[in-house]
Amino acid sequence: MTNKEILLKQLQACRNESGWFTSLAASVKGLTQKQADWKSNEEMNSVHEIVRHLNFYNERYLKQFNNEKVSSFEGSNDDTFDIGEGENAIWSAALTTYDDTMAAWIEALEQADDARLEKWTGDLTHLTIHNAYHIGQIVFIRKQQGSWDKKYGVS
Repeated sequence: MTNKEILLKQLQACRNESGWFTSLAASVKGLTQKQADWKSNEEMNSVHEIVRHLNFYNERYLKQFNNEKVSSFEGSNDDTFDIGEGENAIWSAALTTYDDTMAAWIEALEQADDARLEKWTGDLTHLTIHNAYHIGQIVFIRKQQGSWDKKYGVS
């Protein structure tokens, strides 16, 4: 299996192809805006905040991978969880952004040459691990709130 094939499998697993772990699509299936914004306490992040955080980094690294200009970021990592107002505060918009960004990642990798992949393999493995880590958090949060259905994986 080539690096490209491995990275594509990892991105697809994070996006919507559950396997060894539940994909983001399965982890949020049926989740309402209210459930997505729920927190067990103020020290925890909501599912919505976690998806917002993933969108921030997935989009940022995709732009870098595609040699697009990336605006400077003066905030802290904690700021990347902020859902803000307007469209960012709409749960369905956050999910659409996640899915669109991961689809764009998959397309970019499919078109990338071996030299680009070699240069980016380390960052991309961390990106997919980062997504998988937070998907696990989402499942945990859903179990805490009683909204998890084990038919989507991870009993």
